[in-house]
Amino acid sequence: MDEEILSRLLTFKNNVILVIRLKDGRKMITDGKKILAGKISGELASFILNYSKNIKNTNTPTVVEHSGELIYFEPINIKKYLNSIGIELIDELITISEFEEMDKDNIIIVDARAPREYAEKTIPNAINIPLFLDREHELIGKTYKKEGRDKAMDLASDIIGEGIKRITKTAVKLDRNKTIVVFCARGGMRSQAIATIFKLLGFKVKRLVGGFKSYNLNKSN
Repeated sequence: MDEEILSRLLTFKNNVILVIRLKDGRKMITDGKKILAGKISGELASFILNYSKNIKNTNTPTVVEHSGELIYFEPINIKKYLNSIGIELIDELITISEFEEMDKDNIIIVDARAPREYAEKTIPNAINIPLFLDREHELIGKTYKKEGRDKAMDLASDIIGEGIKRITKTAVKLDRNKTIVVFCARGGMRSQAIATIFKLLGFKVKRLVGGFKSYNLNKSN
């Protein structure tokens, strides 16, 4: 984590949003009104500020495509961050370039997407530990379209509760001496939830920002 970003993050009293420009890994922090840490200006800064206003009161990471590049947003509850998660919240995030530099013999790549998504295409050598099974993922998607985000999130929470036993049963068989690198479609809720479960089980965990979409985009360039 950039020293400036980390030191500033520890001083805030109000909730903020961590933003990562996936093209070069540049990090910044905003409150939706101005850039609080990190250097960025011009049209991209305006876009980040405007988009941040829409997600400031949510708790789900998201990746947005803008002018041909991907921008990662993660709302941070400062009180929760300081009291429980600590520096690990930011240190666990890695960009594609950082992932490519990791020693592949010392990591386990975990695809948190549904089995159907994993079967279509995944990162080489990744194993599938899905947060939602195919039928669950489909049901959440239908609920989102018909009843809205809140209903879909309530359903997702119930399903996660039921799926923890399944996920844990698989996770405990893995080598605890290796670092777990988790990704989902865009680096949002699914990878965040799986990463949290692994951390509670005592694993070292990294989360791939931008998820599989970022990986695919990087490979196509």
